[in-house]
Amino acid sequence: MPFVDEGGPRLWCEESGSGPAVVCLHEGVTDSRAWRPFARLLAASFRVVCFDRRGYGRSEGWNGPYAPADDVVRVLDGLGIERASLVGGSMGGMTALAAALEQPARVERVVVCASHAPGQPVEIEEPPGLEARWEAAVARRDFDAMAEVDLEVWAPLGADEELRAIFRENAAASFAEDEEEPARYPDPPVAGRLAEIRAPVLVVTGAEDHPGFEAAADELVAGLPEARRARMEGADHLVAWRKPAELARLVREFLQG
Repeated sequence: MPFVDEGGPRLWCEESGSGPAVVCLHEGVTDSRAWRPFARLLAASFRVVCFDRRGYGRSEGWNGPYAPADDVVRVLDGLGIERASLVGGSMGGMTALAAALEQPARVERVVVCASHAPGQPVEIEEPPGLEARWEAAVARRDFDAMAEVDLEVWAPLGADEELRAIFRENAAASFAEDEEEPARYPDPPVAGRLAEIRAPVLVVTGAEDHPGFEAAADELVAGLPEARRARMEGADHLVAWRKPAELARLVREFLQG
């Protein structure tokens, strides 16, 4: 079933493997393709589902405010999955934590990579001159130029043509989401309600990512009832893309508990 379309816009889904269900949630500058190398490896032990967030990849766009955690449930229902573990990067990690808070009966375990809780501030240092370049690209509505700026911020270890294409093809959605802010997260914010999350959580950071995400990860581990911490050498913000084999091993061990 390549699409789930009940209850909202059509969402593109990809499945592989068999066993306990795992849903991968991509970053706000990519789509589900960024998780394919990781998903292929994890599929040796699990039923792995990757789907494109509204407006990204092959999914339809948002038609007003929506809750990303509700779309996780839509995908589970559409694929006949009662309960799943969630693995999310950056914005996908925010969605995973929101789902764990609001839908505890549907979430087994959570892995967040280079992420933070909704409502949790993160300090990000940008290279000099980057803001001016971004504003110039926005003024021209030059999405290719916006993608190049995003690559410098979120993929400082470099990009091959495949990753560059993923960023470029999702630049318009990423920009529109920043401008329109259609996503609605729990209120009061998840950041102040971490103690309510009962699912075990693995918090992963990339050693080459912005230092602010290290601090955010430490805060998550301190606030969550059951959490553990891992740091991936040789990875920036795109942990699953940079280190798919190492992350798959780590996640497999965590999920098998």
